[in-house]
Amino acid sequence: MRRGDVFIEMKGISKRFPGVRALDSVDLTLRTGEVHALTGENGSGKSTLARVLAGLTHSDGGQILLDGQPVQFQNPADAIARGIVMISQELTLAPTLTVAENIFLGRLPRNRLGLVDLPRLQREATAALERLNVHVPPQTRVSDLTVELRQEVEIARALSTGARLIILDEATSSLSEAATTRLLSLIAKERDKGTAVLMITHRMPEIYAVSSVATVLRDGLLVAEVPLPATGAGELVRLMVGREIGDFYGKRPIEPGATVLEVEGLSTPDGALQPASFSLRQGEILGVAGLVGSGKAELGQALGGAIPSHGKVRIKGKPVALGDPRRAIAAGIGFVPDDRKGAALMLVRSVRENFALGWLDRLSRYGLLNTRAEARDVGAAMKDYGVAASSPAVPISTLSGGNQQKVVLGRSFTRAPSVLVLSEPTRGIDVGAKAEIYRLLQDAAAAGAGVIMISSELPELLGVADRIAVFFQGELRGIFDAAASDEEMLAHVAVAGQLPDPPQPKDGGPA
Repeated sequence: MRRGDVFIEMKGISKRFPGVRALDSVDLTLRTGEVHALTGENGSGKSTLARVLAGLTHSDGGQILLDGQPVQFQNPADAIARGIVMISQELTLAPTLTVAENIFLGRLPRNRLGLVDLPRLQREATAALERLNVHVPPQTRVSDLTVELRQEVEIARALSTGARLIILDEATSSLSEAATTRLLSLIAKERDKGTAVLMITHRMPEIYAVSSVATVLRDGLLVAEVPLPATGAGELVRLMVGREIGDFYGKRPIEPGATVLEVEGLSTPDGALQPASFSLRQGEILGVAGLVGSGKAELGQALGGAIPSHGKVRIKGKPVALGDPRRAIAAGIGFVPDDRKGAALMLVRSVRENFALGWLDRLSRYGLLNTRAEARDVGAAMKDYGVAASSPAVPISTLSGGNQQKVVLGRSFTRAPSVLVLSEPTRGIDVGAKAEIYRLLQDAAAAGAGVIMISSELPELLGVADRIAVFFQGELRGIFDAAASDEEMLAHVAVAGQLPDPPQPKDGGPA
């Protein structure tokens, strides 16, 4: 097929889940050599449509045409056999297997005896990783990798199949800016070779970096298909959310109060976080930036008691015992981890149970749960934090990523902690939900909390934070006034560990 030819047509695709209309007669056309953005708020139907195309979900109506011929995918293997591969933010790796085994799972190279050809497996896995500039020994067990490295292994697996269509469903949500840039460069190369790409992301710069067309969904309905970059970001957001989003970051002046958090020499035994010292005042939002492996994630985990650590931490002058989440909570620290599905939610349990998980000390007495108080408090929290669910009894796994994150945040915010430590709180969240979360952070700060926001997205740190701490190779390299900083300066510190050199004077004159 020539570049620009129609490869896949989805016509009238519909899908219902109990109490939810996920898709209502949606059309989508994908062409060879084109990156097509699929946009919309969380819960708009984007991932459901992608899952239908990847054979992970069966539609209730409509048809799929591939090269003009009707097809039905009974399972992902059917789709993969037709050249359709999906990379999702929901990792599908086998944690007990090695990196190499995961990359070629179901396609392991064999020797003449029918046994796995281990030398060839190692070579080909290394080559697949090198395409992404990822240097991980292929014999490493996946369970020993960070979330970002697991995501990169998932991407390497998909790209190694020689797919005709690559579906990216929030595939960059766990990646650093550097890794995201590498992936987008690879996607552009695949596009130029004639591969079709369907990209789902909430990050506007990514959409405009490689996409030439966008399809917008809202509440399971097709809203529009628009050209890019001719359609501006403001118009695209308006189509997605059905309204104008005024002040996106919602930054408002809050007078800092007394010092609420003091950190002296906080470090981890493995050296991932070198001794760091800083303070935080009531009403202040401190952003934390850095590359993957810089120590920023470990800072949040150490403050939340999730990992062993050394040093001194005081909340309102009182020392906090480190290394225990319960003691951190009791001291007034609310911690939201970056991996909401793996570390913050019980996916097989209900929305009600996930909310109440953080309040059991308040809802229980003598080991008995006060179900009436639970129903009252959960109902109020769902309303306060805008959690869209048909009932508190539905499994939380049925909620969109944005609504799941609102449960995690609401569970912590409701306790009104003195210090909130949030690691990647807007990862995989649509623009509308992001604006709501920024408002919640501002509300918490206005109520007197000190907020620490760890993020891989420099624009949101500059838009939300008062000061920004930058980590490099485990060390805190500086804390900068957000109003006097810019993205280029912060990125330079994150990458090089120091501020960029001042501009040199020209022709011997003053700079």
